[in-house]
Amino acid sequence: MKTPIKGRPAAVLVAALLLASSGLHAEVLGAGYSMHPGQHLYSGNKQHFAMLQADGNFAVYTASGRTTWATGTAGSGAVKATMQRDGNFVLHDAAGNAVWKSGTRGRHRMFGVANWGSAVILNARKWKPWNKSAEPFVEDVLKRRGKLDWQSPSSGSTAPHRRAAANVDQKGKGKVRKP
Repeated sequence: MKTPIKGRPAAVLVAALLLASSGLHAEVLGAGYSMHPGQHLYSGNKQHFAMLQADGNFAVYTASGRTTWATGTAGSGAVKATMQRDGNFVLHDAAGNAVWKSGTRGRHRMFGVANWGSAVILNARKWKPWNKSAEPFVEDVLKRRGKLDWQSPSSGSTAPHRRAAANVDQKGKGKVRKP
């Protein structure tokens, strides 16, 4: 089991520990942690969730099951979705080859699903959690000095923090916002 880096908020560790079990119910994926097929990552309001499907596609869904965004990697062999320590969210196949990546970079990044239905990557460098033992929600991180680095395009999204988002091309590949 991975040990937390000194100074890493306990909230990320708690979320990561929940990811290790089946039937995962967590709010963010911290740097160095992964999801496997069938595990869910929920938005704070539980109205949206992200999941790596058994066919290798990573998608965000509404609570009713409607897809709002997907990587389009069905059939790619992706078996793991990882928020890497370098800040890039990557889907890997069984051989460890990257089949999709967000294109983001930088330390202190977290992957999550926002209440408005987008997959997001947050820069939590200046984030000040109110409770280090609680799991963070995307909106909590944004309210407490976190920054939105990347967000997936989603149908009908009216993201309140869209002004801070990076540009995203039509395939969902993120373009890094200059710090």
